Amino acid sequence: MRIVSLLPTATELLYALGLGRCVAARSEHCVYPRTALKKPVIVRSEIAPVTKQDSRAIHNAVLKFRRQNRHQFSIDKVLLKKLRPDWLITQNLCAVCAASHPEIDEALAGISPAPKIFTLQANRISELLTEIHRMGIQFKKQKEAKRLIGQFRQTIREIRRKTKKRRKPRVWCCEWLEPLMAAGHWVPEMITLAGGKPLFAQTGQKSVWLKWEMVRKADPEVILIFPCSYSMKQTFAEIGRLRRRPGWKNLSAVKNKRVYIVDGELFHHAGPRLLSGIGLAAALIHPEIMKRPVLPRAAKALYRLNE
Repeated sequence: MRIVSLLPTATELLYALGLGRCVAARSEHCVYPRTALKKPVIVRSEIAPVTKQDSRAIHNAVLKFRRQNRHQFSIDKVLLKKLRPDWLITQNLCAVCAASHPEIDEALAGISPAPKIFTLQANRISELLTEIHRMGIQFKKQKEAKRLIGQFRQTIREIRRKTKKRRKPRVWCCEWLEPLMAAGHWVPEMITLAGGKPLFAQTGQKSVWLKWEMVRKADPEVILIFPCSYSMKQTFAEIGRLRRRPGWKNLSAVKNKRVYIVDGELFHHAGPRLLSGIGLAAALIHPEIMKRPVLPRAAKALYRLNE
């Protein structure tokens, strides 16, 4: 069986289910587990040169692609035809983060027989567990899927037991720096499970664009910064965008030195590493009762911003 993965979440789930050998190609953003890097890249972002610039330039480039009705991702049709995959795994959650159906329909034109398509569309953790169950059935990995679902439920149960009676600090998960954004989908649920009160975005709903005055008024007590698709190095280089905001130093999170740059892969990729993300969030929100989790090898160091 040959499977083409068009997004990091799919790749991480496939490897977790013991299907790594079946992965025939991947997205350029699929970098975990490290063995996945040996697979050929079949989908790339058309705004890749811009991604070396700052968040405002990237945002403007995305808007330009939308105005021109252009695809943001390109799929290697030659490689796709050569591989003749049995399955393509894609998503319909966000056209900015990964290739979606319009690009796929165009790439598959003229390819016969066409591969089957498995679409990931979880907006919350319970839906993710359902998708893991579906993948287990579809790819004959029910035992592995049951084990993975059990790991999710056990870890969540243990963290919830420790944090449920604690006060819930206000937490802003900053998903973009210019313009400002609060992370949505499953991230607010992660923060709730970790014992915090997520600000702005709602579980199962899209991420939310913000005005700076909204942040000042909400006065977050903990700030986790992980712009989508950014490395921690990129985020740290651009953190001045926040520090220069009027009233930044008056925020509770800043005054109490509770502003953190974290590895976004632990929050954005809806796969097994979300458990590490929940554990990390719990340790940062409630350091008095939670120990830092043992993170996967690919997880980078965490920065604490000392203002």
